[in-house]
Amino acid sequence: MAPESIPPVLTPKTVRPGYRSQAADTNVDADIYLFARLRQLALKQRIEIAIAHNRGVRKLCLAGIKSRHRGASLEEIRLQFARAVLSEKFPPGFQPQGGESFAGVGFRSQSRAGVPSKLKSSETDETIWIQDSISLAGELHQILELVNIPYYVSRGVASSIHGEPRSTRDLDLVIEIQRDQINLLVTTLEAAGYYCPEKGAVEDLQQGRDRMLNITHTETIANADLYVTDTSAFAASQMARRRLLDVEGMPNFWLISPEDLLLQKLVWGSGSQSEKQWRDVLGILKLQADFLDYGYLTEWAENLGLVDLISQAFTEAGIL
Repeated sequence: MAPESIPPVLTPKTVRPGYRSQAADTNVDADIYLFARLRQLALKQRIEIAIAHNRGVRKLCLAGIKSRHRGASLEEIRLQFARAVLSEKFPPGFQPQGGESFAGVGFRSQSRAGVPSKLKSSETDETIWIQDSISLAGELHQILELVNIPYYVSRGVASSIHGEPRSTRDLDLVIEIQRDQINLLVTTLEAAGYYCPEKGAVEDLQQGRDRMLNITHTETIANADLYVTDTSAFAASQMARRRLLDVEGMPNFWLISPEDLLLQKLVWGSGSQSEKQWRDVLGILKLQADFLDYGYLTEWAENLGLVDLISQAFTEAGIL
């Protein structure tokens, strides 16, 4: 099932039958051109595109809220923005704070433990709410490394790095944690300004009744889902193959490999028939085709019952 080498830049003359554009309103020539350009960019440049998408969406959201609520107080604007950004993830009883800065420029001081502390402030600065998921990943990297919890970034943010850049509403991390570490993790997150669920939700996590912890920063309103990994061989392989993102001028954090992300998205998409998951799959393949470990993909596609799906993806990405 491993594909032959593909041309470094597809053209209408070299594209294989069955190639599918990322969107129904994008013709094949335009799609091929887009990915040819993306392959020419450095990793840092592609990440900057993803950051711009995320910040742009938040800026538009905030501008719309301010337009609809002219004359509203900072507290009301902040609450409306939090409800819009978090949507169904808005926690009961959550009270966003901050939105101010010292001398008009927000800054974070470092506590003795190395965890970012709350902003010290005196003047309004709404730009604190325009945070992107890459910056959030860097902050959470510091916290999780501090308490010795292995993790990696997955889903939408990982798709934007390994494939087609797009906006994402929140950050998804997979963590490997022991039950006796959960209280320490929650305490450390709260000390860094994150709102964690009520006690019952933490107890569900400790007892294994739930495998996800949703957190929201009280000042930036940045949101993340922390998924506890399972004990399967595939889960162990994903954690072992994670990669440290080390790009000059950007925060470091652990990232799922492109092969494991492809397989994960095929698993998620097979049940839901999600167009978004499939678009992510094709985007990763089109961008990473020359660098993927096809032996690994073939082995796990067979183990996970994904052979037909991955073959279809290869065809629609122009690889087979």
